[in-house]
Amino acid sequence: MSLRHVLLTVLSKEPNSGYGIGRLLQKELSHIWDARLQQIYGELAKLQADGLLDVESIDLANRPAKKIYSLTGAGKAELDRWLTDRSMPHTNKDDLLVRLYCMERIPPDVLIRRLEEERDAYEAEARELRHRLAYAARTEPSQLGLLLTLESARSRAESQVAWCIKTLAWLRGQTQAADSSQELARGARLRAAGE
Repeated sequence: MSLRHVLLTVLSKEPNSGYGIGRLLQKELSHIWDARLQQIYGELAKLQADGLLDVESIDLANRPAKKIYSLTGAGKAELDRWLTDRSMPHTNKDDLLVRLYCMERIPPDVLIRRLEEERDAYEAEARELRHRLAYAARTEPSQLGLLLTLESARSRAESQVAWCIKTLAWLRGQTQAADSSQELARGARLRAAGE
């Protein structure tokens, strides 16, 4: 999936400005996609150049004109084509997991602190998603897609919390075992030196 298809999807709901799309992605759809405004505006320009978007300029007093983007017939056809294509497998790009792969180089206390931060972030995300789900309109058919995406994101966040808790317990056990082994070895050295 690309930002291109995210923008076509968002604009299929209603025409919007680049700034409006940015706010929508940040406030309501952050569980689906993260993009900076400069990325959004750059992709909107490409979509317009490709004939997939129309742009209406609205003059504003004392400000630059506001551009409102909407799908063209070709944009709707591209979105319909993409929507019916088979989804690509989820690709992982997880900074923490890359670090864990090389965890022997990370001091145990730092690793534990990073995992606690990760757990806390996912707990906050899961709380926010549960809150949004509690207040989402469940009787409107047009909201079903949003509900399903929120539920998926909540499930993933809660799963990550559980993984962090399990990993922290294992790391703390390893750290305690290593500390005990070092203490035993130190005691043996001291006894050997005293004899």
